[in-house]
Amino acid sequence: MHQLIFTMSLAQSSELIYGNLQLVYPGGSAIDYVATSGCTGWQQPGDEWAIGRGPIPAGKYEIPSTPYWLDTRGIEGWFFHIQPDRTSPDGSVARGEFGIHFDANVPGSAGCVVLVNRDGWLGFCNRMEAIAKSGTERIPLEVSYG
Repeated sequence: MHQLIFTMSLAQSSELIYGNLQLVYPGGSAIDYVATSGCTGWQQPGDEWAIGRGPIPAGKYEIPSTPYWLDTRGIEGWFFHIQPDRTSPDGSVARGEFGIHFDANVPGSAGCVVLVNRDGWLGFCNRMEAIAKSGTERIPLEVSYG
């Protein structure tokens, strides 16, 4: 089974913190992509619940192997919609509308996992297209912070 794993160290920083999105193939081989989640200054522990600024909350998700196109500023391209669509720590503050996409505008994201290298993004999209053509419709995504 294919799997995606996003890892990043959360810390107080005035610089954007980068992490890793790893695409793992059924045989165990993996491809790594430089990625981030959250805005500069909003990537420390506890910021996962800061709507529109913090990184995607840690947890287990899934994405479709086929993206759709969004013209939304900051995305402006292919978008792999992360499910479940809403998540909350205690049922009160909900965050959602996350996706995996290219970091198309100001560096960082409002909670999506964004790939920062154009060649890496194109490679990711090509690999996802091949995975979709093989019959895999959804891929598990695990998000964890060190």
